[in-house]
Amino acid sequence: MNETNAQQTPNVDEMDEREEKMQLLNGVNHLTFVTADMDRLISFYGRVFEARVTVDLEEEGLRHAFIEVGPNTVLHPFRVPGVEPPGRQPMFGRGRLDHFALNAASEEAFWKLHRRMAAEGALDSVVTDMGSMLLFSFLDPDEARHEVVWRKPGVPVEAGLRRAEWTTVGTS
Repeated sequence: MNETNAQQTPNVDEMDEREEKMQLLNGVNHLTFVTADMDRLISFYGRVFEARVTVDLEEEGLRHAFIEVGPNTVLHPFRVPGVEPPGRQPMFGRGRLDHFALNAASEEAFWKLHRRMAAEGALDSVVTDMGSMLLFSFLDPDEARHEVVWRKPGVPVEAGLRRAEWTTVGTS
């Protein structure tokens, strides 16, 4: 190796140290799934989550949309002729992606979303206190089961991971 190459090649130990400190991801860009009725799905997420549609395209026989449900979260449903979503299925029987959980921006937002889901008739569970978070499940218009979560500030994620530690929270 000549002197020029040695100057251009970074020290591997220094690179490893910098990479350990670097955050490589800052969230999920989008989640893709099939819907039976795009307009109904868009309307549901608009009413409940105040989501906005940033893309709604028909191309090559497919319709797909970007539904922004948060500053860094986009749902990317497709309406594919001849392909129907499976409807309500038991956990771990739903395919490669079992469900997704959306983060509520605050505890107040969590309860507001809970009230909206109740008004829609879309609630599919009680509110569960899992120690580090509150969680409830809902069914979207295609009967896919998903969750809304509020992470409690300052509570380590390990708190309440075991089902035996979970409690039900009153909603009245």
